Amino acid sequence: MSSVSFFKRQEEEAIRLSRMDSNMAISNQDVAGVAKYWMDDIIVISGEGGQYSGKAKLLKTWKEMFAGKPPLFERIPSSIVIGDSGILAWETGAWNYKTEAFRGNYSAMWRKIDGVWLTQSELFVSLD
Repeated sequence: MSSVSFFKRQEEEAIRLSRMDSNMAISNQDVAGVAKYWMDDIIVISGEGGQYSGKAKLLKTWKEMFAGKPPLFERIPSSIVIGDSGILAWETGAWNYKTEAFRGNYSAMWRKIDGVWLTQSELFVSLD
């Protein structure tokens, strides 16, 4: 195995572990645990097309979600591709609610900053 392949597999695994940790934070209604993987200027498009820009706005939105009837959902990556630069990555997979009948596909753009992978953008598409 080449050193490039080994590096990319390590980076892919780091993102998979971050996604698992983020999913666990959602199940624990831990907004800070989810947000620790967001860049300050994150952009998210929700499953129905809502647009959220910036970590501060998303923090407020997630706190409101958890204050009401908290959702329980997870994102399950099917593919993570590390760019040749080792700085950008693309994740794609399925998302589904465990507490509602919503499901769909998603993609995320990750950026490595100071050795840490953070989510720069996410796109969710509801398929119900």
